[in-house]
Amino acid sequence: MNAGPALPPSRRPRRVTSFGRVSVGVHGRVMLSIAEGPFDAELMAATRRAIALAGKRLPADRRFGDLLEIRGSLQMDAAALDALRTSIDSFASRGLVAISTVFLVRPGIPGIERLPAMMDIWRASRPVRRADSFEAAWALVNADLAAAGLPTQAPPVRP
Repeated sequence: MNAGPALPPSRRPRRVTSFGRVSVGVHGRVMLSIAEGPFDAELMAATRRAIALAGKRLPADRRFGDLLEIRGSLQMDAAALDALRTSIDSFASRGLVAISTVFLVRPGIPGIERLPAMMDIWRASRPVRRADSFEAAWALVNADLAAAGLPTQAPPVRP
C-alpha cells in the first residue's frame, strides 16, 4: 500500500522537453514553416506530419515556393538530421517539391554550423538560398515564383 496521498494532477511532475517546435502554414503559393530549435527526431516526425497536412492546402497544380524560418537554435542531433533527410526524400518521391526553398536564418544562432548540412538535404531536389531577414526571404520566394511563371504573393501579417 502507498502510505502517502497521491499528488493532484497540477502537482505531478511533468516531462519537460528541451526541444523546440515547428509550425507550418500555406499562404497562397508559399509554404511557410517556422521552426524553433533545438531539434530531435521526435520533433522531426511531428514536422513531417505538419508538412503533409499543409500540403493538402497547396494549389491543385502543386507548384509552390517554400520559406523556412529557423529561430532560436539550429542545434540538431544525428537522429534528427537523419529523420529530416528521410522526410524530405519521402515528400520528393511523392511529388511534394517546392520550386525552391529559402532559408531565413539570422546570423549567430546556436548551431548555425549545421545550416550547410540542412540546406544540402533540400538542395538534392530543388534550388536553395538563404536570407537574413523576413523581407529579403519573401522577396527571394516571390522572385522564384515569378521566374516559374507563377503569381507573386503578398507576405502574411507578422506579429
